[in-house]
Amino acid sequence: MPPRKRGRKKKAAAQKKQDDKNQLVPESSAYFKAKGVEAFVSGKFSVAIEHFNKAIEKDPKNAALYSNRSATHALMKNYSQSLDDANKTIEYKKDWVKGYFRKGHACENLLRYQEAYNAYQNGMKIDPNDRSIIKASEELSVLLDELKITEAELKEDNPDSDKFTDMVTWMKKEGSQFPKLYLQYYGEDYRGVHCLTKVPGSDRILFVPHKCIMTSEVAKESRIGQMIIESPVELRSKHSYLASFLLQERHNKESFWAPYLNILPQFYANMPIFFKEDLLSWLKGSFSLMKIADRIDSLRKEYDNIRRAVPEFNKFHLEDFVWARLVVITRIFGINIDKKKTDGLVPYADMLNHKIPRETSWTFDDKSYGFIITTLKTCQRGQEIFDSYGRKCNSRFFVNYGFAIDANADAETLIQVKLPQTDPQYQMKVRFMGGRAVNGEREFQIPLSYKEKKPKVFFSFLRFIYARDSELLLISSDEGVKIEEIEPISIRNEISVLNHIRIICTKHLGDFEHTLEHDNELLESGKLKMYSNERNAVVMRRGEKHVLNWYVELAVKAVKLLKMPWKDLKRIAAKCYQSQDLHDHYITMVVVPLVKKTI
Repeated sequence: MPPRKRGRKKKAAAQKKQDDKNQLVPESSAYFKAKGVEAFVSGKFSVAIEHFNKAIEKDPKNAALYSNRSATHALMKNYSQSLDDANKTIEYKKDWVKGYFRKGHACENLLRYQEAYNAYQNGMKIDPNDRSIIKASEELSVLLDELKITEAELKEDNPDSDKFTDMVTWMKKEGSQFPKLYLQYYGEDYRGVHCLTKVPGSDRILFVPHKCIMTSEVAKESRIGQMIIESPVELRSKHSYLASFLLQERHNKESFWAPYLNILPQFYANMPIFFKEDLLSWLKGSFSLMKIADRIDSLRKEYDNIRRAVPEFNKFHLEDFVWARLVVITRIFGINIDKKKTDGLVPYADMLNHKIPRETSWTFDDKSYGFIITTLKTCQRGQEIFDSYGRKCNSRFFVNYGFAIDANADAETLIQVKLPQTDPQYQMKVRFMGGRAVNGEREFQIPLSYKEKKPKVFFSFLRFIYARDSELLLISSDEGVKIEEIEPISIRNEISVLNHIRIICTKHLGDFEHTLEHDNELLESGKLKMYSNERNAVVMRRGEKHVLNWYVELAVKAVKLLKMPWKDLKRIAAKCYQSQDLHDHYITMVVVPLVKKTI
């Protein structure tokens, strides 16, 4: 571990006194060392590194300089560089305990626990009374013993345990580190990552080197990737490069990636694109049915396009391509490598399940040249540890990943709005739309809030649809106004908008076989197996109904308030300003200003 903070100022003062005494020669190694120590004590670690670098240039075999730089790198969390300097410290001064302490600390943070323990033990042989190394060794010994005990206690209930053992062995051989984690098997399509021991927050729990990450660059540079690039095909999705590479390597018995490929699901029974009629019937009325159909159509077209442009691709079947694309969409990470944006499949990291709020953070570290996951909270022994896939509508979770979130605040519904050809200003409105009415129809996928951009765009378009005479002239005369940015126009216009929303949302609710109340009771009853396709379907459709119902209630409430005189609305408005209710946000943002205009 890095030098104790206690006593740093005292040491700095002593160092300054010694420097004054020796009258340090400017630009000498001792001069730069003193500058480095001064910067280190002040917390200016980058500056300290610069000075230690210059000192080492002057005196390249000075163990103390490497020790100082190692400690500085450790505080900057540059543990690979800290380890390199610790090894240099030992190389030039084998009988100095500090070098072994630095090495142990760096190895611990690189998750190389056995190396760290060996370093501490070697240091204790030199100085068995050094308190820092004794404490570090004892604490690590306790952790190693606990990890061994916990591993022995784990029940081997994974039918694919041999495959997972092979993957873990392969990853460790190639430099991956995850000593505090283990994989738990729940079912054919459901696994998770758990902690072997208590893991504190801000703890690095996984490192996967670059060579074990299947990036898009690896895919593009492969034989099949080059064939696609050199062909005339225009891919619908960049994910098709990785999907094609997966298929190529799946057919290569000697593939470097074989241990990883072998643990990938062979089937995706939880993915809605594979649902038969009995399961699809659970989604009657849901716009996810359209999303599922669109996904199937898109995958088929992508496959046919590649197959026609790259003859060798014909050896892969449509089912193979769909499998590969599902692997990519369910496991891919967007990362930056050498300041370049890319993406890739990261073994083991892609086994963490989703949860909000997130419990871990991940990044690609250019210095250690690998993918790192760090905890954001304490995780207890045996507890599952989660990643976050970010804020998404349930339709995206459901169609892309095969699950739905029970209490998803980002649930959405799909509403289509059409400009009636009977509208007296139809031609004028079409021109305002750029002359491309496309049957005057637009589609909006919206959450239950007026705070978000999507609902505001939805309301804006409806205001345009219901604009009349002078209202429309006012909109069209303003060259800077867009259909997506129309603010509330008038009470009459807004009431028309709200009535339209109430009617269309009520109609959509009628398209479902069951009510929102029915779905709530069904989910609360526990009759549906957790994580089952049926339960996910009910969660998906319930979220839509909740949003639709919210807009119906908003329309009824807001229309009533818009018809009130200001003297009556004023008292209600005062309470709305203090409320966190999303209906009340619309009231204060839209209803109150419109009614106040009538005073």
